[in-house]
Amino acid sequence: MRTYGFISMVYMLAAVAAVCSCKSDPRALPAEVSAGTDTLSFGKEGGEQTVMLTATRDWVAEVSYVNGDTSDWLTLGSSSGSASSEPVEITVSVGADKDSDREAVIVFRADFIEDRVRVIQKGEHVDYTTIEEFVDAPLPSSDSEAVWYEMCGTIISIEDTYYGNFWIKDRTGILYVYGLTASQVERNDNTFASLELEIGDELVFKSRRAEYGGVPQAGGSRWPAYYVSHTDREDLEVDDDLVSDPVSLWMELPEVEISDGRAFVYYMTEADGKPVRNYSMLYDASERVALWVAYPLTSGYIGTGRTDAWNFDPKIPDIYEPVIPRSWGVDGYDRGHQVPSGSRNANDGMNEQTFYFANMTVQNSDLNQTVWMELENMEREYALECDTLYVVTGPILDVDGDGGIARIEDNAGNKVAVPEAYFKVLLSYDAAGNTYRSIAFYYDNADCSRQTPHADDIRTVAQIEDLTGFRFFPNLPDDVEASVKEFTDPEDWGF
Repeated sequence: MRTYGFISMVYMLAAVAAVCSCKSDPRALPAEVSAGTDTLSFGKEGGEQTVMLTATRDWVAEVSYVNGDTSDWLTLGSSSGSASSEPVEITVSVGADKDSDREAVIVFRADFIEDRVRVIQKGEHVDYTTIEEFVDAPLPSSDSEAVWYEMCGTIISIEDTYYGNFWIKDRTGILYVYGLTASQVERNDNTFASLELEIGDELVFKSRRAEYGGVPQAGGSRWPAYYVSHTDREDLEVDDDLVSDPVSLWMELPEVEISDGRAFVYYMTEADGKPVRNYSMLYDASERVALWVAYPLTSGYIGTGRTDAWNFDPKIPDIYEPVIPRSWGVDGYDRGHQVPSGSRNANDGMNEQTFYFANMTVQNSDLNQTVWMELENMEREYALECDTLYVVTGPILDVDGDGGIARIEDNAGNKVAVPEAYFKVLLSYDAAGNTYRSIAFYYDNADCSRQTPHADDIRTVAQIEDLTGFRFFPNLPDDVEASVKEFTDPEDWGF
């Protein structure tokens, strides 16, 4: 009897230990991520609130801004964490809102489940029409139907001080103003200069909805926009906080090395109704250019159409971006996409992100519109022939390393680096054979006599690593990384 009693006690202790183990190990619990609330509301003065996050798996949090908001106004106390059987307190902080009402969404993800929290904040100026609302408003068919909209935004470039032609931005987009006067008049009276407005000033003005060539604009030759008030740029708070996103282990990412004046950021989007990553970049604030942009490419990203939604990047402070609503203003140079519009046009949302100014470079027009465009067409064809194509594109600012970097001015007079060359490295993956292949291309940023890529343009990934100092595809298995990057077979890629 004692023997059986002893054995029973052993089983009982084991059962208790198993129960305790399940309680102490959150991964033994059902997968769960819950913020405990679906909405947080803030007043115009801002403040701080908390959510109690329950996540039984390792989790990450992402913030997206609604209606094209381009200001990073919400801060999380933690953006990632480990699995826990107990709720974790996450602080949500927002600053004062001197503009109109705004909204953001926090998405907490753990494995394949997520929970969302809507964050809304009342603004100080609730009556201003946003640029997005103005653009979407109907074009009046007659003077009697015309509506005067009051708007508030920051002047980003001034093209003409006689008539008052300039570009303005708010949190929802950018807009061209064709003529601004000191008071409401039927014809432009050339009083813009008397207002002494400058780039960076915050302007309140009124305008009727107008168009030129089918493109919405404020002002007009008959009814110019007119001045209400402004705040000098010296009296405004300027966002100069260059912040990096957490680095992930995505296959397309080069080895990320963040230093002063550089930031790593990435963008999420949707494809086939599912959240997916759009692209990532390493941005150099001093040169106003992304040193590389990396993205996966499959058929799910490819469609038709083009938004031309030129705008500031919401993750890079405006003061570090090139201001190019009108291209560079220098003959022979294009706003060259690093992530091509044509490789991200399955829906408008993902395509609009390719038109951020931070994704643009000063690219030779002849190169951009011939061999480089055809190379981008080829990358889309390659993507349809494998499971996933991983792409990294970037400029080489100083090929010979002598320290000499050419620069031109953007629309606001800021200096922007002119690359000496460009590279594109490709890594294809086929799941059936668990195989990888790579190829790379190099082009001087100059006139090109050919329309299509040639075998002479081909490099190995390892050669581009030597040229740029970046390590590409470090997340490849260790036993294949070197061989894949040091060898390419042009025939495998149609050459």
